[in-house]
Amino acid sequence: MYDRVTEAIAEVMFDSVQAGRPVYTLADAETISRVLDAAGVEDSTLEGLSQVVRSTLQLDNAGVSTLHSQAEDARRHQRHPLETPPALPLLVVLSIAAEKMHADGNLAAHNYYSRLYGILGIPATESHRFERDYRRTAELLWGSLNSWLEAWEGERGIPTAYAVGGHAFIGLPMSQAVVRQHDRDGLHELFAMEGMTPGLRISPDDMSRAMDPYATAMPSLPLSSHLARLWRLSTARERIVEAACLELEAWDGSGIERIAAMRPVATTRLLAFLRTFPRKSMEFNLMLPYRSEGPDIARFNLADGESIVPTVAGPGGSTRLSGVEGVSATSLVADQLTGKFGDDDSRPFGRRPTRVAALRWDDLQGAFVEIERISLGEDSIVLASSDARQRVEAHLAAHARPGWQDLADLPGTPEGWLVYQHVQIVSAPTGQMHPDLLPLAPRARTSLTLRGGFVLPGLLRKWSVMEPPEAVALAAGASSVSLRVYRGTRIDPAEVIVESDQPGELAVLPLRDGGLSDGEYVVAMFVDDAVKPSSTALLRLRSARTPQFRVEDVDIRLVYSPDYSPRWPLTAGPPEWPSHVNGPKIVGLESGRDGDATPMREFVPRARSATKAAPVKTRVGIPMASDSCLITGMHRFLLPPVLPGQAPTRSIDGECTTCGLVRRFAGTPWAAKKKDRGAKTILLPEIPPVIESDGPDFEVAFDALNHVGTGSFGVFERIAAQVEGSGLFADSFLRRLEVTGHLDVARDCHFQVTEWAVNTSTLVPTGAGKYVLVGSRSSALLDHLTDLFGRAAVVSTSVDAELARVEVVGDLPIATLAEAGVTVLEKSPARAIAQALPPLSDVGRSLKRVIVPTYRSAEFWDTASASWHPTESLARLGAYRLKDFGSTYAIRTGGDIESGTIGLGNAQIVKHIANMWAGDPLIGYHSRSGSVVTPLGADLPSLYGRALALCSGRAPREIVSHRMLQYSSVPRSVADVIYDRVSR
Repeated sequence: MYDRVTEAIAEVMFDSVQAGRPVYTLADAETISRVLDAAGVEDSTLEGLSQVVRSTLQLDNAGVSTLHSQAEDARRHQRHPLETPPALPLLVVLSIAAEKMHADGNLAAHNYYSRLYGILGIPATESHRFERDYRRTAELLWGSLNSWLEAWEGERGIPTAYAVGGHAFIGLPMSQAVVRQHDRDGLHELFAMEGMTPGLRISPDDMSRAMDPYATAMPSLPLSSHLARLWRLSTARERIVEAACLELEAWDGSGIERIAAMRPVATTRLLAFLRTFPRKSMEFNLMLPYRSEGPDIARFNLADGESIVPTVAGPGGSTRLSGVEGVSATSLVADQLTGKFGDDDSRPFGRRPTRVAALRWDDLQGAFVEIERISLGEDSIVLASSDARQRVEAHLAAHARPGWQDLADLPGTPEGWLVYQHVQIVSAPTGQMHPDLLPLAPRARTSLTLRGGFVLPGLLRKWSVMEPPEAVALAAGASSVSLRVYRGTRIDPAEVIVESDQPGELAVLPLRDGGLSDGEYVVAMFVDDAVKPSSTALLRLRSARTPQFRVEDVDIRLVYSPDYSPRWPLTAGPPEWPSHVNGPKIVGLESGRDGDATPMREFVPRARSATKAAPVKTRVGIPMASDSCLITGMHRFLLPPVLPGQAPTRSIDGECTTCGLVRRFAGTPWAAKKKDRGAKTILLPEIPPVIESDGPDFEVAFDALNHVGTGSFGVFERIAAQVEGSGLFADSFLRRLEVTGHLDVARDCHFQVTEWAVNTSTLVPTGAGKYVLVGSRSSALLDHLTDLFGRAAVVSTSVDAELARVEVVGDLPIATLAEAGVTVLEKSPARAIAQALPPLSDVGRSLKRVIVPTYRSAEFWDTASASWHPTESLARLGAYRLKDFGSTYAIRTGGDIESGTIGLGNAQIVKHIANMWAGDPLIGYHSRSGSVVTPLGADLPSLYGRALALCSGRAPREIVSHRMLQYSSVPRSVADVIYDRVSR
């Protein structure tokens, strides 16, 4: 019976609906009834649950712990964390006792245990024994719940069972009982009202300041009366704040649309992307507070009409503009923006420009997101009007960590504006400050931040062990700050592995050289030698050593098979056919014609076309008036009227009528005198500067992909965005990994990526006694290979063409490698893949046909110069690029012209098809280097490129100065087969 109840709790309270959300073991009467009904228990009340739990307690055996069986089951569970933790029914009862204790406001330990004894029917004679036994096993029992949720990678919810307050043992059930389900709905509404973004991570101090005005108001809406009552208890308030921070991280944006309809300006945010590929530049976008399932439109109000911009779904239930390269960045930043989302008028949006704006890095959005006030210690960029330079730079010099930079003359920066990067505010001004600088004044005075590092995608917040974050701790007025890192999920002095004690208000602890391995850690901040930490953060580190999936399980999910689709060389599919290509491995493929293949022509550089004029950018807002505060710097604050009989308050909030800036004014003479006092001079200690990384770490990115194993393109983009934030780079990076055989990629008929999967580890021969490792890898695998080879072979690693490369030279123990899960190919698969490929004309006929869509401009592919040229007509055979705030790549045959259709492709395939039709293939052979060369941007897609890349095990190399792409070390025999396929 107990086991059935355990499984029922797992299915009812921790099902897939909870994925990515904080989960708790507190169950209300309805939930208890559903659980017990599912388990077949006749009494579906709390009494029935209590009887089931009580049956497992050894209350009648004086020589055995009352929780002996529970503890033994929890220990066995440690070896199999994916299995349902046997302690679940007991944990639910423990949480219900804590909730009953909260109900009467008495948080004393004796009140908790008396409640628990009443629920379980534990006699007074056994109460002290049970309490002693619970104290001994509490961390083991609750730890089994946390380890289960961690092992499921958040698929069953995010763990929350960590001790709170000064109670080491009852703090665990207390952590589950503070926030009820309907309380969370109120929190979501508060997040929307405060303009917080889904997935945002803020400090507990910042959250407490945001919640306090609502929790102390009468009524406390949108917060429940239950939370408002507990808010008055300091220990409960701490837990409420921690729960709210977790809820915000996991929030999907629910509730934001209703608030956005009432306050559109507060919920529409500027997004900024710092690009480095193909050159360093800045890109701005807009985050609209509405959920969308696919493409839609945003209708911007202009002085003489409206401007329509396509949109795409963004992370966290948001929407962003599509194709912003056609939108004026100056208009996005400096204009008054108002409009409607979609075809109706029910979803308004808007943004007021400010002279100074702070934008915080957001892992979920993969971009910098505009915030009302900068946060202590957070990595941010600052956008400022150029005439505010002196004021902003003086503020940063006084209050920011050294290392911030002015990105002068950065392409994409709006005209008349400045961009500062690597801004970390580490102190706040204590006196009066100019209104322009209010966004740069943090509200919080204490902060613990895990900054930077390589964030891994997933439902749990985690970092790559190869590039962990640094801990930044700030405490205003402190004489010293200490940072300590503990192994595990609790503060145990015996588990301290890294610590740093620093004088002053700031402590910075880099963790990269801390010798940390995969696992969980607690980072704790102590102020002025205090015993209790003022703030803590959970640090999860992962790598390919601890993959989310066994690569053997995900590898064969995608294969390229001629039985799948006529477009099979361009897209992988499910493993339902015996003949296929999987990574570098070939199974049952028949070769096509190659005996009479035409030799590949010698490469000849193509004449460059004339430089095209820059397109005119679309304006999406109304310019500010010449007398507005954005232009003059003079704000007009509107103060609320004083009503008869209204009691004075310490402060009064005034809002600028033009830009919406909120400034707090003194409301009493005493408060005014306090404001007039001279500002205290703040002397910052020696602070290590913010150091920009030497360059993108492709090894870390590839290790992250191996940890994740498989996923959607959105998951891939979150990894690629930390190397380079542009979608262009993500697409290029994915294609390089695909052609080298590390990943197999599935695409739909519109050539949008739907899924990718890492392939199994395979050693591919590239020469006599030389091999390159293709597919899955980890540092553990490389260490194992080195041990296996001994002196017989040498393993070397490098980064080549922006990909991590592992090369092996020597004699290989093939049988031993097979036992280790590594396949060794006898010969290169390059020629066999090339021979199995169909002619490009067959692929062209298989492309999906659609009616010509609407477009703003069109370009025709000039096959002679290998470049795009503007065109007014779509009446010629060839390749086209249709633009409408985004690009559609297509081909047109004679049949397409007659029927008014186009064949959908991507940027690479349509170019090669057009040149095939023109009898002028884009690829050529460079005999002196033994390589195949093609114009930059015309790399051979998918398996056509893989056949060339596997010859050397290298991705094609970009030669930007000559606008060429080079596939190195390609034998003539392989080059000629590929030339035959792309020529007909």
